[in-house]
Parts: sequence; structure tokens; C-alpha cells
Amino acid sequence: MEEYFFEKSFFDDLYLYNIGHQKCAPSHQFGPSIREDYILHFIVDGSGTFTVEGTKYELSKSDFFLLRPSVVTDYEASADTPWEYYWIGFNGNKVEEVLRYLKIDSLSHVGEAKNEALVLERFKHIFSPNLLSNSNQLLIQQYLYDILSVFHSEVSKNDLSDEEQRRYSYSFVTYVKHYYRKPDLKISEIAQSFGLNKSCFSQVIKQEMGMTPNDYLRFFRMQESGNLLQRSNKSVKEIAYLVGYENPLTFSRAFKNYHGVSPLEY
Repeated sequence: MEEYFFEKSFFDDLYLYNIGHQKCAPSHQFGPSIREDYILHFIVDGSGTFTVEGTKYELSKSDFFLLRPSVVTDYEASADTPWEYYWIGFNGNKVEEVLRYLKIDSLSHVGEAKNEALVLERFKHIFSPNLLSNSNQLLIQQYLYDILSVFHSEVSKNDLSDEEQRRYSYSFVTYVKHYYRKPDLKISEIAQSFGLNKSCFSQVIKQEMGMTPNDYLRFFRMQESGNLLQRSNKSVKEIAYLVGYENPLTFSRAFKNYHGVSPLEY
């Protein structure tokens, strides 16, 4: 077992105090017990059971379970396929607020990480000798945010309030404004960065903006290309590249479909 503790942070809202990694022996058990802090375990291999408030959960690879302060918990590795897990211990004045943002409410104790590889990568990163030998609290805080951010649950459109939908739409418009020049910009990647699946994200944007995410991206690129054609002496090929098209012919077809005339006639 590997386990490390950090000095008390000057971050009061949310801070990391402990990290660990263990490959458990068959039937290894911890509890029943009560903790003083929050501890999130992420299972990277094997299986086991987690019992909280009388409910038993069968968990396995890519699942996580959360221990909360003052709550009795008990967890045990499988006798046949004992689990291996990483954990982080954290606390702070705004932990429950952060957990609600991650869609882990006060009644949620278990879940599944949507991006198992990324979670594992970030746990391994925090175990790097450079970080463990460095008392830089800013770095430690950064890695805590890095790990927790991956546990942002995918949600459905029905789970979002009107204010959240407006916020996603605003964030999407801002994202497009900054990255529309990237030829490989994909709606699925934008949705994932917001913690939503592509279908849910598309529904939110269409309801709020009256068009699909792809339609808005196309609209923005066509508006920008029209402005460039009117205000600059750049060639069609250069403008195509500047608005996210690698192929000038593809750009010209899209431009004519949108504006009704070719770039040269515009």
C-alpha cells in the first residue's frame, strides 16, 4: 500500500490532505467505520462490495465510491478477484457544493467514471516523485481539481435547469468564437468538455438557440468568411484556412450553399 499525507492547505473551500493506492488481498475489509473527511476511491481492477447506511453495492473496475464524514461505511474486496484502487482524501467549506456540481448529491455514494483512462492517468500523475517531494500547495490543489473534474457525471437534458441550459449555450458560443479556426473541431469533443454527451448537448443548444451545434458552427464560419472577403485582400484559399476549412473547394461549396453566391462573386 502507498499512502501520502499533505500539510494543511491555505485553501479553505476545498483542499487535498491524503492520497493512496492499494492492491487488496482477497476478502480484505475496512470497517464498519466513520471518517472525519471525504474519501473517494476509484477502482482500477477487480471487484468488491461497499456498504453504506444499510445498502450494499457490488462494484468493479471503473466504479468509484465516496466516504462522507460521520457516515458509517464498510467495504470489502472480493475473495476471488480482489480490487485495486486509488483514493483521495479531501475536505473544505464547499465540498458539498463541488460534489453537487459533479452531479454527486448528498444521497449518492457510488458511481462510474465515464473516462476511466483519464482518471487513472491523473491519479498516476499525482503519485509522481516530483509532486510528492514538492510542497507547492498550488500544484497539489491543481491535481485535486484535475482528478475531481473527470468525475463530472454525464447528465440528461431533463436534469438541467433553465439557467444551466443558458449557461451551456453561452459557453458554447464563446467556445466557437475562440476555436472555430480549428479544422478538426468536433461537436462531440465540445460536448464532452462540458460534461454532456453529444445527444443531450445538441438538444440543449437547439432549444436555446433554435439551431443545432453544427448549424451554429457553420453559421459562424460563414459570417466570418464573408467579413474577411469584404474587409481584406486575402485569397479564397487563405480565408478558407482562417475559418477552419483545410480544403478550399469544400469551403467554396459551403459558402455558396449559405450565401447563394461563390466566394469570388461575393
